[in-house]
Amino acid sequence: MSQKILLIGGTGMLGKPVARKLKEAGYQVRIFSRSVSEKEEQEGFEIFRGDFFNPEDLDRALKECTAIHTNLAKVDEGAAMRVIVAAAKRAGIETISCISGASVCEENRWFPITEQKYQAEQSVINSGIPYMIFRPSWFFESLELMVRGGKAMMIGKQPHPYRWVAVEDYARMVAAAYLKSTSENPTRNAGPGTLNQIYYILGPEYHRMRDLMVRYIKAVHPEIKKVSDVPLWMMKLIGTLSGKREMKMVAALYGYFEKAREQGDPAFTNKMLGAPGTTFEEWVKAKKR
Repeated sequence: MSQKILLIGGTGMLGKPVARKLKEAGYQVRIFSRSVSEKEEQEGFEIFRGDFFNPEDLDRALKECTAIHTNLAKVDEGAAMRVIVAAAKRAGIETISCISGASVCEENRWFPITEQKYQAEQSVINSGIPYMIFRPSWFFESLELMVRGGKAMMIGKQPHPYRWVAVEDYARMVAAAYLKSTSENPTRNAGPGTLNQIYYILGPEYHRMRDLMVRYIKAVHPEIKKVSDVPLWMMKLIGTLSGKREMKMVAALYGYFEKAREQGDPAFTNKMLGAPGTTFEEWVKAKKR
């Protein structure tokens, strides 16, 4: 398969599995990142170092590519996607895809991060380039982010259940979407195709965050005897007094998820791409191997 995909944000928790799955599917993968480790260079990916806010870097990175997939994090996703879409148009890119979130919708635009994701989606949808948008729920892999300094913490009450998903399932589904999109015959009209779709990636089971965190600690960190509950007001106060911007953002994010629920129906996604079938028990057993 001669198609080359530029993967923006291909070195993190979500990017690495997507890069591997696309490569396994037969695509050439070029990773675009500000920093790439020696291990990633040894895995055989084509590497391009640069800043995606720099149009010249993007133009060079997009040469010979036919598609872009983005895993943006810790940036203004709306602003970043506008730059990326403009570069994609200049390069004649045939397909653009991105990761968003299962709570992204019109009614949740009051939250700044969701608004950025919503604006990024709109840039992709209105680009005129065939697109695929992936809206996953919470990832099992994010549980480890709640463990710091030998302690496990839950921030806020987090009352809503979510259909948690494994990153490997998400990565497989991205690769499946690309495989289907390249095999579709545009002259046929046999119902909805893979392109110009929003995909809700929701796992096979509902879990409340605290319940899952307790199970995770017991299985992976048995040395930690309990999950500490940190009220939102306390996290906000610590962030304000310490002046740590990241702590304020974390408090705001968990405050958002106390209000925002998971959205979407995964039926179409599961039919087109194969349902994400990894349960928590299966995921944690694989992690412990």
